[in-house]
Amino acid sequence: SAMAARIAVGSEAGPPPGVELCIVYPKASSGGSALLDVEQQVRLVHEAAAQELEGPAVCDATSSPAHRSTSIWQVRPPPGKHGHRIPGSQYFALLVWMSLLLAQFALVRVVCLGLIIPEDCRANPSPVQIMADFQYLLSMGFVLAILTGMHWPDRLSYVFSFRWPNKRGPAFLVLYFFTGPAYGALNQIPVLGSFSLTTIQGPNIALFIAVLGGAAALFIWHVWIAFRHNSLSGFLAYALSRVALAVFFAGYLIVKAQHQDVKLHFHHYAVGFIIASFAEFNHPLSLVVLACGTAVFVQGIAAYGADEIVHYGQVTLSFSAGGRMYTSPFVSDAAADFFIQHCRVA
Repeated sequence: SAMAARIAVGSEAGPPPGVELCIVYPKASSGGSALLDVEQQVRLVHEAAAQELEGPAVCDATSSPAHRSTSIWQVRPPPGKHGHRIPGSQYFALLVWMSLLLAQFALVRVVCLGLIIPEDCRANPSPVQIMADFQYLLSMGFVLAILTGMHWPDRLSYVFSFRWPNKRGPAFLVLYFFTGPAYGALNQIPVLGSFSLTTIQGPNIALFIAVLGGAAALFIWHVWIAFRHNSLSGFLAYALSRVALAVFFAGYLIVKAQHQDVKLHFHHYAVGFIIASFAEFNHPLSLVVLACGTAVFVQGIAAYGADEIVHYGQVTLSFSAGGRMYTSPFVSDAAADFFIQHCRVA
């Protein structure tokens, strides 16, 4: 085991005055002293803090975020058999994040019903559809919080800073709540309203190239920041987690390639989610990406529903009988072919 001592430090090279740091002293061996050079420990802690890397400052998971350890090899086991190690501040951070998602959802629904923006939004979704949307919104929103660090109190306090001169909080909220309705309003423009990532043709080709180029630039920038300002383990954690996400969404393309009767539509809520998932860093550009990407993710679900990315084709059958026209519910392509070939209206 190890003994941990807390000291208050304050210097130009380190944290602000009064901030506590954890210094860990290994258990003494039979042949020497257990205490390390305190000045050397403090210097190493200051260097690690300046580089935003994990250094010798190791505290348990209930410590304040500035002292948290991100290594599974250094965090000590919880005290006692039933020790609780998740601080309430993390639950509060998640509550704030989920509340933001629901607030954007409500705003988009109000704009849809009141202003008919976008004009093809779902007017009256059923309770079953709404609950299905919430299920996807909150579950994927939770994943997005983990990927972008919004479950950490220190990350939350950085994003929602309301102190002068770094008033990032108001800027983030204005951009976030503006982007959702504004993205829906783009649908009123004919060229943009017909744009789709899965049906690229005619004048949409140039727009597709622009969107793809912008997304690639943001991706490369975030990867560079992750490489430039992290340790090798930190960079690999960032890169591999995003690769895993890309592999998951690539699975939709594989399913489509293997099944010709499957329809593929890459909804913009998925695009917004992917873009927002890169925005992990405490940097103005990364916060802009987080605000806009998350807003597009929520807007897509609120306006159109969390429709499947891949699904079997569905059609309706129309026929006349007794001088009246009848239209069937949606059925699969195979079912429609069967009815057309083997059934007739009496």
